[in-house]
Amino acid sequence: MAKNFDKNFHKKFGKRIKELRKEKDLTQEELSLEIGAGNSYISIVENAQRDIPLSKIHKISKALGINLHDFFEFDK
Repeated sequence: MAKNFDKNFHKKFGKRIKELRKEKDLTQEELSLEIGAGNSYISIVENAQRDIPLSKIHKISKALGINLHDFFEFDK
C-alpha cells in the first residue's frame, strides 16, 4: 500500500463510511467481519490511519447495500 496518501480525503471518506455504517446499525467490528477483515479494520479506515484498496471499498459497499457512488457524496 502507498505510504503517502491524502489524509484530508481519507478523513472525509472514513467519516462517510461511519455515517453509512451507523445508518445500517452496524458496529465497526460487525462490518469488519462482514467484509472478511480483522475486527479493527473499519476503525482504522474510519480514522484515516491507512489507505484502503478498491477491493475493500467494493466489499464495504456490498455489505452496506449501497452503490460505490454513495461513498463519495461528501465532496459536493
